[in-house]
Amino acid sequence: MGYPDLMNFFGHSFRGNSLPFFRQHSSQDFPRAFSDSRSVDAISLSSFLRRLSPCGSLLLLIPLVFAGCEKPPTANIPPVSLPQGTPFVLDQPPLPPPSTKGEPYVGVLSGIFSRKDLLVVTGYQGTLLRKEGKAPWGRLPVPEGRDLYGVVASPGGDLWAYGDRGTLLRSSDEGVHWSSVVLSPAPRFLSSVFFVDTRTGYAAGAQGALYRTTDGGGQWTSLSLPTRENLYAVLFLDASHGLVAGWHRTLLRTSDGGTTWNPVAVPMQRVTRQKPSYNALYAADGTIYLAGDHGLLFSSTDGGGSFSPIQTGNFRDFYGVCRTGSGTLAVAGEAGTLLLLSPNSGGGWTVRSPLGAFHGSDFLGLSCGAAHVRVVGTQNAILLPSH
Repeated sequence: MGYPDLMNFFGHSFRGNSLPFFRQHSSQDFPRAFSDSRSVDAISLSSFLRRLSPCGSLLLLIPLVFAGCEKPPTANIPPVSLPQGTPFVLDQPPLPPPSTKGEPYVGVLSGIFSRKDLLVVTGYQGTLLRKEGKAPWGRLPVPEGRDLYGVVASPGGDLWAYGDRGTLLRSSDEGVHWSSVVLSPAPRFLSSVFFVDTRTGYAAGAQGALYRTTDGGGQWTSLSLPTRENLYAVLFLDASHGLVAGWHRTLLRTSDGGTTWNPVAVPMQRVTRQKPSYNALYAADGTIYLAGDHGLLFSSTDGGGSFSPIQTGNFRDFYGVCRTGSGTLAVAGEAGTLLLLSPNSGGGWTVRSPLGAFHGSDFLGLSCGAAHVRVVGTQNAILLPSH
């Protein structure tokens, strides 16, 4: 039973950031974050119920009112440690106080941007963090404390953070200050932003929502797509050729800048789910990479017209993919999954798992540099290169 199923079981309907760590389900109420096949044992029932009520699970099940249940909620994040000998160090920012709504901090970090000594991290419950050099982490305000699902940079140098209820934030000073950009009509959420050049960019989200800007992000226009499925990734090779990917194997391709779209068929290896989702797109040196649920990983060398599978031997859900300047392909996902793939001279890939059997965090975002990978995820976890 997945998290949304569990909520339906108890008769609760949550939207937006009411409970900010539940994955998109068939009701299309939530953005992706966790596998829809994760069992209830991923979070104990008592812990789940306590999150719904600071006075404990009994208040959810029986109409009793106990005196003395005024204890303020606190963050409940289990300690996380990395195995010895990994090429990463764990950095966990200081925990914030409960939100203005009284919600304890759940520590879900979903996106990371890195450039030289600058780090910008986004997360749920209005988490927007900035760190430069050896300075401590700074926490920046987000309108209404909305969940953020990622952060990217445009070729012109602006930073863009995006998330729940169509939130789109822009920074022109490397993340020191942010301003809101209004989309009309506002989607339930934005889950991906991509800029082709300094002027042309796209933002994708809930129920087939796709927006385009041609003035560097000042104005955005809604585009029509032949799908109402949630979109989790958008990628353009140039101003004309692009792809969107998402829920239930949604993969569409355009060659006219987004005016018309055609489905792309992908050879599907055997998976445990009938319709897994595609969660991430990335392009480098003429190759497009597509990552999805249950270990799905593909590559395309013809601009997204066709895709070939990359076998990793891993069947966890993949939420991010990128490639370092040295040619290493990195894939991150649920249950501490971090794979580093090096191309073999004779074809194929050598797959390494630098974290071994680590399962302390679901990795929701990653960033590739010249030679290193940086990863963020649940449990307030940020993994940075050890050197």
